[in-house]
Amino acid sequence: MLRFKNIFPLYTRELPTKLFSENHDSTIFKYNISSLENHKKARKRFCCMKSENLGNPQKCLLKAVTDVEAITMEENIEVLNTPKSSDGIGIVDFFGGKNVLVTGATGFLAKALVEKMLRTTPKINKIYLLIRAKDKGVAFDRLTSEIIESKLFKGLEEIHGEYYKPFMLSKLVPVVGNIHEPNLGMDIITAHQIAEETDLIVDSAANTTFDERYDIALEANVNGPCQLMMFAKKCKKLKLLMHYSTAYANGEREGLILEMPFTMGESITKEKITSFSPFTKFPSLHAMSEMDLVSKLKNAITTNNGLEQIMKDLGIERAKLYGWQDTYSFTKAIGEMMIDSMREEIPILILRPSMIASSFKEPFPGWIQGFRVIDPSVFLYGKGDLPAFLGDPDCLVDVVPVDLVVNATMAAIAKHGYLQSPEVNVYHVASTFVNPFSLYQLFNYCYEYFTSFPLVNSKGDKVEVKEMKYFDKISDFSNYIWEELSRQHNVQDLTEKELLKTQMRFKRKVEYLKHFCKLYEPYAFYKGWFHVGNMRNLMEEMSEEERISFEIDASKINWRDYLTEIHIPGVKEHVLKGGRLPS
Repeated sequence: MLRFKNIFPLYTRELPTKLFSENHDSTIFKYNISSLENHKKARKRFCCMKSENLGNPQKCLLKAVTDVEAITMEENIEVLNTPKSSDGIGIVDFFGGKNVLVTGATGFLAKALVEKMLRTTPKINKIYLLIRAKDKGVAFDRLTSEIIESKLFKGLEEIHGEYYKPFMLSKLVPVVGNIHEPNLGMDIITAHQIAEETDLIVDSAANTTFDERYDIALEANVNGPCQLMMFAKKCKKLKLLMHYSTAYANGEREGLILEMPFTMGESITKEKITSFSPFTKFPSLHAMSEMDLVSKLKNAITTNNGLEQIMKDLGIERAKLYGWQDTYSFTKAIGEMMIDSMREEIPILILRPSMIASSFKEPFPGWIQGFRVIDPSVFLYGKGDLPAFLGDPDCLVDVVPVDLVVNATMAAIAKHGYLQSPEVNVYHVASTFVNPFSLYQLFNYCYEYFTSFPLVNSKGDKVEVKEMKYFDKISDFSNYIWEELSRQHNVQDLTEKELLKTQMRFKRKVEYLKHFCKLYEPYAFYKGWFHVGNMRNLMEEMSEEERISFEIDASKINWRDYLTEIHIPGVKEHVLKGGRLPS
């Protein structure tokens, strides 16, 4: 079997430029220490950690902008105080009579978007939902069980009463398909009909596993957008294609990150190297080259034995080589490049949400589907299994509720759907720029919640949690976990045989938590925050009525209240189903 060598250590926090110091003059890659220290100081001020500021979004906002050059305090508060146009964007009117194709239709974000479109723009014509299923019957069953009967749509059911199901079936059309295939896996007749009728395409399909196999991630996040663009060119009435990416597609960029589109050939490492030395050459990043690399490697391996780990390692190594933190963020960035390279005259809108969490207000607070990015850490901590974390407590955690993402989606679609300019427009849907929230605050609020409302273990005992400990070295983290386990289980009282079994169990648990924290390491030491200028401009263009109906202002969120009164209870109700933690 072909052996695969690890080129770079997993999730190293070294600068990408340092990875190439053996091949270039080391003076080119000297890191600007004063810049780093200034960034650390700015980031600490930016977090607004003092307790008197935690519930004051306006005060947080003013603190945040003092550390960003060329963006004045007045510009940042202007969006909150500027009188709005009485006409606004015309969001509701825009969706009237439109036919929309939605991929990833049964996923968390897509379902929330479908609910909002049906509730606020009932004159929308048809919403075609691309669903993976073996036949139409199974697709219809999934539509019924996962959407029509979902608790998310209870508000719509109350509005329409006995006519709810006929209303839903008159608007929603389940379509058997697969975004990875030509014509999105649809049969010829269906593909032709949808191509003739579709006004808007919303692409919500993606593989979001951080350390997914490289071949699988490329298929979902790069080939998927490729197939979608080929189909979009057949849509005669298409006014706009909206693609969900992620704010973390910006990779290992640092400081204030602007809403700039990617073009094929770019990479974060290339940016950093050429910023030190404009004449330094670095290989360009091309989607087809990456897919060819995977194909050749798979052909060279004659057995599936070990293939999964090889592909996982390859994804991490390629991501680190080009300046991304993991396979997920890397392939999402390549997917953006693929869309840009194929778009021609198609108007493109790319939304980059940060970490999407439960609903803030709509259709009711706390709705969520599945464990999201922050939830495994939150509930491992509440369960007493994660007393420490590998991360910087001052690191900004960029969380945005799903309903804010949905509202931003509809407002931006309407704006650019009216304009229909053949260009790429990028929006960060994020919170840290206007309402900073740190890792320390996250676990501090979790401590408050689980102290007041402790989880119950398998023996029926209430779990007692301690304040979170933070480490910046994995060795210190694992030593602390081992010590905590030994203390909790009184190993000094065990027989030699019992001690051996207990130590084996400890070892498995420590290894699991080490892997878990290494997976989240890039986000727990993240050194960037996302500018939201396009979101602020969008807010300015909305009427007062639209700002209320389509809330996109993250500065209004009180993070303590949101975490302790909305999000954690929402996860317990909608995901844990009676308090049972997923394995």
